[in-house]
Amino acid sequence: MDFKLGLDQNLKIALSLEMKLSIEILKMSLKELKDFLKEKEEKNPGIEIVYPKQIKSKSLEAESYLENISDSEESLIDFLEEQISYLNISKDIKNILEYLINNLDERGYLDGTLEGLRKDGGYKSKIFKEALDILRTFDPSGVGAIDLIDCLKIQLLNRGIKDKKIEQIIERNLEDIASKNLNKICLEREIDLLTLSSYIELIKTLNPKPARGYYVNRKTKYIIPDISVHLIGGELIITLNEEDIPKVRVTGNDKYSYNLALTLERSIQKRQNTLLRVSNYILNYQKAYILKSESLKTLKIKDIAYDLNLHESTISRAVKDKYLKIGNKIESLKKYIVLDEKHQNVKNEILKLVDLEDKKSPLSDEKILKKLSDNGVMIKRRTIAKYRDELGIPSSRNRKK
Repeated sequence: MDFKLGLDQNLKIALSLEMKLSIEILKMSLKELKDFLKEKEEKNPGIEIVYPKQIKSKSLEAESYLENISDSEESLIDFLEEQISYLNISKDIKNILEYLINNLDERGYLDGTLEGLRKDGGYKSKIFKEALDILRTFDPSGVGAIDLIDCLKIQLLNRGIKDKKIEQIIERNLEDIASKNLNKICLEREIDLLTLSSYIELIKTLNPKPARGYYVNRKTKYIIPDISVHLIGGELIITLNEEDIPKVRVTGNDKYSYNLALTLERSIQKRQNTLLRVSNYILNYQKAYILKSESLKTLKIKDIAYDLNLHESTISRAVKDKYLKIGNKIESLKKYIVLDEKHQNVKNEILKLVDLEDKKSPLSDEKILKKLSDNGVMIKRRTIAKYRDELGIPSSRNRKK
């Protein structure tokens, strides 16, 4: 009886370790998976990691070149990770901080909504906010913002400046400052021109792009797409990149090496199977966008999880840092997960208006607001500025030719 209980306990431990390893491997990008397996191979001489034979190509040479560039430049992520190392914080907070800094864009802003990032990472609200607040105290000041307004307000907070008037100017009058509508601002904020001038001088000392001067490598120094999408006869043919998926070979004759190799192989295979299921679902759901350039439809993590009978955290891990190659483009799989298609439609409308505008007299955010309103689209002006920023569209002043 005792012997049987011992076997059951050992089996539970083995299954628990394999489950943990499968979860870790699922959320890794291909580059991270390679690095992880290399480390396992170095620490365990009884196993060998073998990759399918690859032909040196221009793309591989470009990848190597990009990797070398990233090592020669100062990385924002490395700089932020160094700051994390000085803090006496829990492992959970540290994990969230690392997750957040790997979701920064080239400006130093968080790539996505706070709630979307929190849900995708599977974190509870309280601890997520605690980690976010810590990130926003880091240098360069303003890092971890969600948009330009948020970035400037974070910098004020870090300087200990608490002034409602300047916050209101940042929130509502940045376009007016650019257009030099100073009297309008004075009337709206109930301040004189001298006070406004001092506020503007202060705003000019703030950095709209905290990541400027750093290389944002998102930890993965070059992208290896996991998924290939081919368009054949109006259908999507979705396959996985098998060239970069290794085999684990046992070189020793001990039981530990055999079990480790078996566990790694099963975890990698589970990663591939899950990724193929998830990417098939997502890309076929957004088929009209891929084939006909229609708008992306609303698609949430919980809906994918429900339809595939998988846990939401499994979906989040499966799409994390996964990329697809479609034609000559490499895109993030997460691009195809849209929390609200209305937001996407509004962005498309803004793009159309900017494309059709008179380049000698581009539309201000206020004029875009009016045109959208005339078409029945109700939206705030600050939201237009946010969407314009997310789309990479400069202000009307900077678009003028």
